[in-house]
Amino acid sequence: MLKELLKYMVIGIVAGTASYALISNEPISIKVNESNISQNEVARHSYNYIYSNVKDSVVTIKTDKGRGSGVVVTNNGHVVTNEHVIKGAKKIIISTANNKTFDARVVGVDSITDMALLSTNYRGKSITFSDSSNVKIGDIVLAIGNPFGVGQTLTQGIISRTNSGHITENPLDEFLQSDAAINPGNSGGAMVNINGDLIGINTMNLSIGGGSDGIGLAVPSNLVKKITEELIKNGRVVRGYMGMSAYDSPKGIMISKVLENGPAYKSGLRPQDIIISIDNKKIQDIQQVVKIVASLKVNQKVILTYKREKELISTKIEVSAMPTAHKTIQR
Repeated sequence: MLKELLKYMVIGIVAGTASYALISNEPISIKVNESNISQNEVARHSYNYIYSNVKDSVVTIKTDKGRGSGVVVTNNGHVVTNEHVIKGAKKIIISTANNKTFDARVVGVDSITDMALLSTNYRGKSITFSDSSNVKIGDIVLAIGNPFGVGQTLTQGIISRTNSGHITENPLDEFLQSDAAINPGNSGGAMVNINGDLIGINTMNLSIGGGSDGIGLAVPSNLVKKITEELIKNGRVVRGYMGMSAYDSPKGIMISKVLENGPAYKSGLRPQDIIISIDNKKIQDIQQVVKIVASLKVNQKVILTYKREKELISTKIEVSAMPTAHKTIQR
């Protein structure tokens, strides 16, 4: 009897203690790690220092047709973006990271690379360019822009592929591919390395449903720099032009058309000729021809070697400027 009484007393004490814990107003003590972590240590685990350094160089672009992003590339208010962001727009406004707005006008566009240059009164911090030829697969990259108009955001990824061409129908396309999330509104924004230097302009993503599926494409910074300088200087990009079109055939790169009195025509080239080399560089496909010719300067002279029936012939061609309305050589 005494044993059972003691047993009930113990149960009562435990139950009473538990009830007190549930209804007590006394504060509950939770352990907090108050160790003093240095700023250098924090920086190793965050990309905020990159964002802080770059955010004022990236702007939001609003038009009467839509919105996108842009990057400040000079101290004189020049902003680079994609042509498709501002195409057909009658009104263009840029908005900075601190929500200041400025009117913008188009300096020039380059439809072939989908690039456009704007002029504004915004004297923000111009971004620092990096040499995109040094970018390697596996490099950490960050994309900065304004997707879906939610505000400026930062996404992180790695370079999946370099010199990722032949994705569009344009034989001159050239992209850096990454898995950083790029969504509508990111177009024209910056892709930077871990130093905060520009390695590309985010242009598009490839996906099934229109979202971000991990295949984001950016125009390399070296090409962006070249296009920007051309647009500032000439208002358009001046490319080399030979006045002929060609295509890949079982016999080789066959010329299909030659513009009368154009550079190729004057040098003796005719349809059915097979292109072998340009300045002793053996030609593998039509894309290579297009890129070489487009990279040549106006009035530059090159040696083109071609095959006509069984005869191998070399001729000198003086390159002219590609007409404004002319599209790239294709079959």
